[in-house]
Amino acid sequence: MVAPMLFRRSFATKKAAAVSRVRGTRDLLPDDAESHHVVVDALRQVVQRYGFRQIQTPMLEYTDLFTRSLGDGSDIVMKEMYTFNDNSGKSVTLRPEGTAGVMRALVTNGLPVSPPQKLFYHGSMFRYERPQRGRYREFQQFGVEFIGSTGPSVDTEAIAMAAHALDALGIRQKTSLQLNSIGDTESRQHYRTALDEYFSKFKSELSADSISRLERGSVLRILDSKSDSDQRIIADAPQLKEYLSSDSLRRFEAVLDGLAALGVDAVENPRLVRGLDYYSHTVFEFVERVDNDNGGIAVLAGGCYDGLSETLGGAPVSCIGWAAGVDRLGLLREGVAAPHHIIAVVPVLAGTTDDTVLHEALRTAQVLRDCGHIVHFCHGHGNMKKQMKAADRLGSNFAVIVGGDEVAQRQVRIKDLANRSECSIACDELAAYKFA
Repeated sequence: MVAPMLFRRSFATKKAAAVSRVRGTRDLLPDDAESHHVVVDALRQVVQRYGFRQIQTPMLEYTDLFTRSLGDGSDIVMKEMYTFNDNSGKSVTLRPEGTAGVMRALVTNGLPVSPPQKLFYHGSMFRYERPQRGRYREFQQFGVEFIGSTGPSVDTEAIAMAAHALDALGIRQKTSLQLNSIGDTESRQHYRTALDEYFSKFKSELSADSISRLERGSVLRILDSKSDSDQRIIADAPQLKEYLSSDSLRRFEAVLDGLAALGVDAVENPRLVRGLDYYSHTVFEFVERVDNDNGGIAVLAGGCYDGLSETLGGAPVSCIGWAAGVDRLGLLREGVAAPHHIIAVVPVLAGTTDDTVLHEALRTAQVLRDCGHIVHFCHGHGNMKKQMKAADRLGSNFAVIVGGDEVAQRQVRIKDLANRSECSIACDELAAYKFA
């Protein structure tokens, strides 16, 4: 008699639908993560030499912080922020940029600005933009803020520090520094009025985005338009320099002179205004050099922002800062030589009867790591040919070979995996050896 089937379990092999990434985000796989680390580490080392210290602020802030600081009519606030109500009904936003959060932290915590605060940060920012080369909806940013000091010498040092940072990454020659002054509050108001009158005459010919900017009072942002029809109108628009006060002009000329004295080449761009309401006086961008007419992407940008603290409930304070897109800097670093050699330590274990060679090879790897090298240890027990193939697959530039003969002679064998040359050196000379 067949027993009744009381329980049946299905072992169906149908695969579940794969879960994909959110559009505009990316997985940083090991090579990408290493590239990010190299970029951030190089920037950190440079700004620390200028006396900057790290600050970390939350990725999640009350929405009011950004509507106040960036302006209700800015593209970021209108179209790009990730905003939602939390369980208490309060509107919160994933930070779209870093400056407002840093300034909020100073106001909230009552940090003094005399002597000036020199701060840097890095982390994820979020904007709902159309994904394309170098642009993601979650992106990594490194930024600096020089808070509590003002004047052309401060502007000059901040921009020169940015140039120094790009030099450290080996990509400054791939960029062009573009510079402008948007003057003081009064100068900008006169200019906005002139632009409003000018663009209103061509309203029917403007793109839909530019019409929206005109109607909501973000007339300066029309100058950033990439639309061909807009560009033809923009070409004859009034220039900001015509509306700068004499003090603003003198400050800008002093910045240009200071950069020239430091050997930092700059190109005046009268259409550069930056898209956030808090900017004033000097604004700048390091832009990728490209051959096409549209220009390359901005990889590092910033400017002065003297009114931001008051907007957030603090005392008036003068500031300048800049931020760099880590992803974009990584794109420019493609093809730049790696800053460190990668070394594979290869133990030759064939014919050995104990672990003497293995232990000596492990000690050799540790000596190299203590010297700051990136070291892979080849743990396989194959023959020399297989071990060297493994070293190649690990991306190594050099192999340090330790076998029975080397142990007996207190030596190691060093092989350049690019040109296949090799030499032997004494073990006690390894720490000082120049891999090149």
